[in-house]
Amino acid sequence: MGLLDFTAATINSLAWPTAVVVIVILLRKEVANLLARITKIKHKDSEIDLAGEVEAAASSADKALGGVAEANSDSERERINRLAEDSPRGAILDAWLSVEEAMTDYEKRHGIEHANSHAPPHRRIQSIQWNNLDAPTLGQGVLQMLDKLRRIRNDAVHTTDSDITPDTARDYAALAARVKAKLEEA
Repeated sequence: MGLLDFTAATINSLAWPTAVVVIVILLRKEVANLLARITKIKHKDSEIDLAGEVEAAASSADKALGGVAEANSDSERERINRLAEDSPRGAILDAWLSVEEAMTDYEKRHGIEHANSHAPPHRRIQSIQWNNLDAPTLGQGVLQMLDKLRRIRNDAVHTTDSDITPDTARDYAALAARVKAKLEEA
């Protein structure tokens, strides 16, 4: 094999990989914009529709939470908006953490057994439900909203930021603030 044969073989073997890399570099912004529009993920038998779940939770929130308004201050809303723009998944996780803090305070005020942050959220919600049967301080709708927020948070944990829109994260944070306010007033 001569020098010319070697050069031709090398160019032939590098042509397709080089073309693919160049195309990816040229189209990366367009692909990123397309990925940002994804609101539903389907893999084998499971399907996650975060925007749909948040919209469904928001529609049932008025009935469940009554007239409880979002309790966040303007500076807190601005912080959530910035976080939702930078990391929508981070905004959802941050909102859930504030709900967990309110759950802990509620559990302590009402002497509920799982008044620690180490119990899984679904166990803590079950404990609040059991306590609520004896002394109904929260409505069934609030408990359902807690569980919906928990499930949406779980879905968000298993996705990437590109799978969640900033608007979905803001809507989730607003719902979480309303549930937190209801827990604090109960």
